[in-house]
Amino acid sequence: MSTVDERAVEEARRQILAIVDQIRALAQGDMKEAEFFAALLAKAVEAMGAVGGIVWLVRDQGRVESVSGLGVEHTGLTSGEESQAAHGKLVSMLLGNPEGIVVPPRAGLTKPDGSPAAENPTDLLVVAAPIERAGTRAGLIEVFHHSNAPDVERGYLKFLEQAAQPAGLYLERQQLVTLDSQQTALVQVDRFSRAVHESLDPKATAYVLANEARRIIGCDRVSVLVSRGRKLELTAVSGQESIERRASAVQAIEALVRVVARAGDPLWHPDPSRELPPQIEEELEAYIDESHATALAIVPLEKPRPTPVVKAGGIDAVAVAKAEAAPKVAPRPIGALVAEWFSSASFEGGRRARVELVAEHGKVALANALAHTGLPLFPVLDILGRSRVLTSARNLPKTVLAALSAVAAVAALVLVPADLRLEGKGTLEPVHRRDVFAGIDGVVESIAPGVEHGAEVKEKQLLATLRNIELDVALTDVLGRKAGSEEQLVSTRRALLEDQKISADEKNRMAGRAAQLEREIESLEEQRKLYEAKKLDLAVRSPIDGVIVTWQVRDRLMLRPVEKGQVLLNVADKTGPWELEIHLPDDRLGHVNRAVAEAKAAGRELTVDYILATDPGTRHAGSVREIHEQAEVRGEQGNTVLVRVTIDPSRHAKEELGAGASVTARINCGTRPLGYVIFHDLVAFVQQHILFRLW
Repeated sequence: MSTVDERAVEEARRQILAIVDQIRALAQGDMKEAEFFAALLAKAVEAMGAVGGIVWLVRDQGRVESVSGLGVEHTGLTSGEESQAAHGKLVSMLLGNPEGIVVPPRAGLTKPDGSPAAENPTDLLVVAAPIERAGTRAGLIEVFHHSNAPDVERGYLKFLEQAAQPAGLYLERQQLVTLDSQQTALVQVDRFSRAVHESLDPKATAYVLANEARRIIGCDRVSVLVSRGRKLELTAVSGQESIERRASAVQAIEALVRVVARAGDPLWHPDPSRELPPQIEEELEAYIDESHATALAIVPLEKPRPTPVVKAGGIDAVAVAKAEAAPKVAPRPIGALVAEWFSSASFEGGRRARVELVAEHGKVALANALAHTGLPLFPVLDILGRSRVLTSARNLPKTVLAALSAVAAVAALVLVPADLRLEGKGTLEPVHRRDVFAGIDGVVESIAPGVEHGAEVKEKQLLATLRNIELDVALTDVLGRKAGSEEQLVSTRRALLEDQKISADEKNRMAGRAAQLEREIESLEEQRKLYEAKKLDLAVRSPIDGVIVTWQVRDRLMLRPVEKGQVLLNVADKTGPWELEIHLPDDRLGHVNRAVAEAKAAGRELTVDYILATDPGTRHAGSVREIHEQAEVRGEQGNTVLVRVTIDPSRHAKEELGAGASVTARINCGTRPLGYVIFHDLVAFVQQHILFRLW
């Protein structure tokens, strides 16, 4: 007769309860599912002294999945496919059993009708306890053990059932957490959907989409590009109020999105399973260098297809066929969604699904906004829609008064005549003025006394003297060669007269040499005269009587090298007539030419009003004398035509008549309607850049 040690039994019971308490503590924690069941299985196998075990969970649509295993390689299940298939049937049978069960080695289970259902393919005892979650079978804990006494085996089952209870509680908690997170996600998606469909302005929709999508996706930055004509332009970036279009990052993302949209498929980077085309890979590398993003998703937003119409008798089959039919031409994207991560390089955790969800809502909202703003005469309709407040009973008198004022203003612009005066900038110049040129290359050696700015000079008066070393050298060379030739000529003639012993041939030769020297001397004399005449050009003289108007004459010219034809000084006759040189933009020349023709036909001169910069408070009058036939480009003024205007200098004080003084002139081109006089530049712009292109 055996005796039971009650103290050992009590100690074992306390240990089992302690292990169960530990499992309950684990179930109350925030461990992940795989970690929790791995820890639970390890404690159960250790407490039972088992060979190994497996935890099974029932997933969606009844699919059974192993979430943790321990010591399976020692159970014999990995020996072949037959044992694995038999074990699979056993697990299915155990999951359907209403309570825990112990299956002996190589033993089989039968169906209610007595037919065999499954068999334990191992040489070990299988102890299985179900995991219940809110009254529903959620899984199974399966432990492999060596056979033992029936009482001990029932103890194994009882312990495993106690360990399965915290597992059910853990799954209930996880389900509540999942439901709570799903509820939160649904609330966020509902708020996002309401916000993104709230406005029908494409720009406002893009800003809402960028900022709200960032919260839904959980990424670091979202950018939205919207179609502008045939291009996709960056319109909104999450967290930014404005976009600097000249930034290199903006140009890089637009270039990348355009090639992705042209390909027609979303881009997920990094994606080891897909090889990118060279053009996309090149633009992708360029953009990543600018943005430093580690993960990137680009989803082209296409216009959604129409929803089939539901009629009284059911869904319209024709509409369904049209909606499901492939488009004849590949649709052009209306926008693009770009999601970026800077600290992650994968799309795990449902990120891809959230990006696709946001893109679906975004393309519908953006398509509606673009369709709304693309309506004919939308700006006019928009203004009328916003102006309802103007027709209310309280504001109606003010609206009528404003409308009458507007009509009166328009009538005045059309019916009231006004003088069309075209403005131009120019200078005040004396009619008789001359530039003093350098007649020869050289260096300014001296300036005549009294020659300075404002000095009066006479015609032919010496102003400056040049020096040309090359001319001096050439003249000296000619004089030297001439003197040598003259000495040779004298010597040759003396030999002919005094030496009687020379032969006749020698005399002839010497006579020819004398004639040659005479011709050389004549040529050198001509060269000397030419050089002497050229030296006269070294003297710079005034071409007319007048005043020197060049500033700082001595500082600008003294010892300065000059070239032939270079302007050295300016001399103007300030006592003679004066004129205005007005540079009129060439787009106004037509009005001026018509006004000149009308004035000649009427036997009068075309008048010009002008003011001087030296006396802006006084208005003077002149008349057009000459209009140049050729337009020239003059600095920032662009193409201008020179108009010469005759004035009366006696109407100006002497101190006002300064050569080159700035002038603002207005040419009287007749009368036109007041509106045309005010907006003639705008009318010309519309005719040139809009109406001309429509013809």
